[in-house]
Amino acid sequence: MSKNLIQIKNLTTSVGLADNKVNIVNNVSFDIKHGETFVLLGESGSGKSITALSIMRLLPAAVKISSGKVILGSKDLFELPENRMRKVRGANIGMIFQEPQTSLNPVLTAGQQISETLRQHENLSKNECITRSIELLTAVGIPEPTRRINEYPHQFSGGMKQRIMIAIALAGKPDLLIADEPTTALDVTIQAQVLDLLKKLQSETGMSILFITHDLGVASKMADHIAVMKDGEIVETKSKKDLFRKPEHPYTLKLFSAIPSWEKRVNEGEIESTHRRESTLLEVKNLKVHYPIKKGIFKRTIGQVRAVDDVSIKLHEGETVAVVGESGSGKTTMGKGILQLLDITSGDVSYQKTNLNSLDSHSLRKMRTDIQIIFQDPYSSMNPRMMINDIIQEGMIAQSIGNSQKERDHSVITLLEQVGLDPEHRFRYPHEFSGGQRQRICIARALAVKPKLIICDEPTSALDVSVQAQILSLLKDLQKQYKLAFLFITHNISVVEYIAHYVAVMYQGKIVEQGDVEDVLKRPKNSYTKKLLSAVPHIELNIS
Repeated sequence: MSKNLIQIKNLTTSVGLADNKVNIVNNVSFDIKHGETFVLLGESGSGKSITALSIMRLLPAAVKISSGKVILGSKDLFELPENRMRKVRGANIGMIFQEPQTSLNPVLTAGQQISETLRQHENLSKNECITRSIELLTAVGIPEPTRRINEYPHQFSGGMKQRIMIAIALAGKPDLLIADEPTTALDVTIQAQVLDLLKKLQSETGMSILFITHDLGVASKMADHIAVMKDGEIVETKSKKDLFRKPEHPYTLKLFSAIPSWEKRVNEGEIESTHRRESTLLEVKNLKVHYPIKKGIFKRTIGQVRAVDDVSIKLHEGETVAVVGESGSGKTTMGKGILQLLDITSGDVSYQKTNLNSLDSHSLRKMRTDIQIIFQDPYSSMNPRMMINDIIQEGMIAQSIGNSQKERDHSVITLLEQVGLDPEHRFRYPHEFSGGQRQRICIARALAVKPKLIICDEPTSALDVSVQAQILSLLKDLQKQYKLAFLFITHNISVVEYIAHYVAVMYQGKIVEQGDVEDVLKRPKNSYTKKLLSAVPHIELNIS
């Protein structure tokens, strides 16, 4: 059995003073062995990131370590003076932060940022730093590293930025790499590349990894051991095999039961496919949304960005059609084009045989009573200065729904009850709610004008798995109750398996494959669809 690299013993961190002290991390203990990947698994607010920042002694000013030890080799990191701790960071422990865009310095090139760590810990000359930086960029899979070493963060994609962060973290040849949700904002194919890269680098260097995630699929791919965190405490620690075979704590069981999947859908008895017999609600024919590429002093058009390129799709009453694809594939642009929220280049969008392209602004505004949208980020889609009551009523007033203020107030109460919120919450502001509650408010707002079709643009992508399960269940219940149709835009294949009747796969502005959800996901024909599905981390549960 390999020896422990680091031991976290009875770690407690808190905010506040004396009698008002609140523990954020409470009596947490675990060990990480040489060469293993230890996963901290839990939802937002469980204390995972604070645990990692405590190990690094990089806590916000308001958060203090109350008690505990972090033993790296024979050293207690909490007893080191800051000048010695600074040498531990980077040389002994490297860290990849969750959001590379905010972690990278926008005014320094990739090479300069890697060289900072090399100069600090390796004592290399300028030329040696450049050579080593190119080697690191090559190791993390950046193409043309000799050229791109001189590029700035904004010139790289999200996946490439994360690779640069990994290169910086590896520059000091650390014994332990802390990866804090390193794939949360990435598409499934880029996520697979980053996870494979971390495993490859681990096998080459022998480093240990503390991997922080809320994603059970990612945990199942990466972990040797898993600790499940809830409310600042570790509630269950097991090897990956034992945890996925026999989870015991009620919270762990709740996390597993919340995972959307085809199996869960089958168990709920919802695999019928009679939806295509219903009447056609929406028909999109040869939709194109192109943006001109302009260059030079006179801004001449030299080409076109084909954001949506000749897309055709149908949606029927009471049906959920999922549009799945990676960032930049044209999913959201297609949704906005259908709603006529942006100018379309060509094509027809017909709602109940009425061509939306031909309507004037007044007629189109009236038509939006039937077609609503739920945006990806609920907080930014609500006015922070308005109370929930006014936010939900805004559309009702614009569409002249409700004969009086009293009638509209009663409708708001009913809507909040339908989406599982306390009616008294209507007198609060958006910042007073959690992410899941805000999304429920946005669903209530969409329902307020009694639509027949709702376009859902990544409505669960920012939510924890248990909150996601609640929202998906709510949408399915509302669909049954009102025969709603959903155009569900997502990159999450598990969500598609669980909620969709029909699926369209988008790639570079085109629909490359579409059909009944079981046909496309179980028997894909297009090479891109196969690539997309193969990149999804597969969870094998064997709960007795």
